[in-house]
Amino acid sequence: MSKTELFNWLLFALGAVAALAVYLSYSKVSDIIHPARKAALAYNPEQYKLIHETVEFVTADGVRLKGWFIPAVGGATGETIIFCHGWGSNRGDSLRDTHFLAEQGFNLFYFDFRASGESKGTMSSVGYLETRDFDAAYDFLKTNRPREAESVAVFGTSMGGSVAIYAAAKYPELSCLLAESTFPSYKGVVANWSWGRLKMPYFPLVAMTLFFVRRKFNADPEPYSPLYSVGKVRMPAMFINGDHDDLVPLADAEKLFGMCPSEKKQMWVIAGASHAKCAEVGGEVYRNKVTAFFKEYLREPEPEKMPEIKKVLHSPSA
Repeated sequence: MSKTELFNWLLFALGAVAALAVYLSYSKVSDIIHPARKAALAYNPEQYKLIHETVEFVTADGVRLKGWFIPAVGGATGETIIFCHGWGSNRGDSLRDTHFLAEQGFNLFYFDFRASGESKGTMSSVGYLETRDFDAAYDFLKTNRPREAESVAVFGTSMGGSVAIYAAAKYPELSCLLAESTFPSYKGVVANWSWGRLKMPYFPLVAMTLFFVRRKFNADPEPYSPLYSVGKVRMPAMFINGDHDDLVPLADAEKLFGMCPSEKKQMWVIAGASHAKCAEVGGEVYRNKVTAFFKEYLREPEPEKMPEIKKVLHSPSA
């Protein structure tokens, strides 16, 4: 074989490898932006004997979302928790892990992000588009349940934790934040997921996949990562993470916690918990700690005191 033929075969091999890399990277875009949607919600308020109302609302970009408003057991209060579920999950999964909070005097507001559960939409962005969903949910609550929205907290898990941190930075009037199994960076969690689940190396495959994702959205989801918003969170905040989490390693969770400037922040590491399994592993201790956090920081605002009216006596003129 001549040197020319050898060179041509080498070029062909390199071209074939490059084409395969492009094909594999592009094919994984669908896995990221189209999470498997479960056929039905496996958990609902009736299973926990909770009174509820099914609600619907529309995002600013026209996506119709569906959710539940569950008043506190014994009657609605002015204290409401908005829940943000994870990627590939839905509001029923969040309800399963947190329904106990209704018995503790809190109203619970769950909704499905776009392309999840019973909500419309076809694409998930692992946080970027979902911030619009939270905006719509919060606006719905304030507009339609003003009495119940006097004091509002946000509780997010994984992708939902990313959205919750973004919301806490955007809406400083929120009472408190609970972020569970929450990644610092969109690029980082996609890389961890790709390697842990698919054995795809970051370079060149994941890097190329992220390029195609940006082209698909015509935007970069990375700036919506908690890494860029947690520095504005000054409200009371609780971070929970498992020490067996492959998607959000403990070092990443501790980094995110360290970047939060809140003077009333706390972090709880649950031994043996993998990604988004903190409630399952934590059990009764989990329920007690989460309840205690909201009991301390999610309270109705104190009623404003009426200013005292001082009577001024005027002496009759001589």
